[in-house]
Amino acid sequence: MSQFDFNKIDDFDDHINKSIPNYDLLIDSIKSMSEYFYVKSASIYDLGCSTGKLLKSLPFECKKVGYDNSNLLPSVDGDSNLEFQNVDLNGKFPISNACIVYSIFTMQFLDPLKRKAYLTRIYDGLMSGGCLFIAEKIYQEHGQAQEVFSFSHYDYKLKQFKAEDILKKERDLRYNMKPMEDEKLTHLLKGCQFRIVSPFWQMYNFKAYIAVR
Repeated sequence: MSQFDFNKIDDFDDHINKSIPNYDLLIDSIKSMSEYFYVKSASIYDLGCSTGKLLKSLPFECKKVGYDNSNLLPSVDGDSNLEFQNVDLNGKFPISNACIVYSIFTMQFLDPLKRKAYLTRIYDGLMSGGCLFIAEKIYQEHGQAQEVFSFSHYDYKLKQFKAEDILKKERDLRYNMKPMEDEKLTHLLKGCQFRIVSPFWQMYNFKAYIAVR
């Protein structure tokens, strides 16, 4: 059997909605809170933008840039404020004059040794008072909590997918998805000089934070 590949999913956005419980609430929360950090003269970046759905749904009149190493990148549909680029986020990528940066379940797929450089690049590209919205799959520090959350998530996914498909995806993702513990992720964000690091959403082992420069 071929290895699981996000690029081969027929409807990526539907797949994510079925895979992560309350994902729609997460995105709605991000869009609502973004209003507090939006600056018309600045730029918004989505790192790991996949189909570009989030950027395209924003009502803001500013430059919006999506980066991803993917064949899912969409067209801009004549919107002069939108831009999508095929970029390897393990390497260098330009960010400047950003009021908002999104990293939604992206860093967990990056080389663990390059994550500090990734966050530092984001921090350096944010304007003072700018915000990083970051969501990641995390490991629980207590074994019992990890087991309860993991198997509750499997129960949820069994309502959407076949058991053999869930197992195959888990086996395939072990090679390229490396989650961190909650405490280590928070420590890494604070170590990159973000003055505010605060969680705002969690469902099982999926957690989201704002990190403000």
